Amino acid sequence: MKCPNRFVISLLVTGILIFSGCEQPGSTPNNPTASSTASPPVASPSAPASPEDKIPRVRAEEAIQQVKANQAVLIDVRGTSLYDQEHIEGAVDYPLDRINTKDFTGLPRDKRIIAYCT
Repeated sequence: MKCPNRFVISLLVTGILIFSGCEQPGSTPNNPTASSTASPPVASPSAPASPEDKIPRVRAEEAIQQVKANQAVLIDVRGTSLYDQEHIEGAVDYPLDRINTKDFTGLPRDKRIIAYCT
């Protein structure tokens, strides 16, 4: 895998940090392989906790390291048309609708799933 350019790194960082914005209210992630080393969820001190606050965050450096070590898979949840326009090298097109309907077909069970949406 080539070293990603600045745009890809920026895209990865942004997507990972705001993935919670892609989740629908009341939905929960289903990733039995998520490691306990993920950055802890961050709740705003002025706002009540939401389901999105429970989603583990992953720093870009950690995501890149895990993908290179074949320990994680990146999924692009923006939708096929946006994926076709541009995506992170090696990411899998996996529209958010599939996650919302609990269709996890094709996702590995032995790797961490790292999703991005921007």
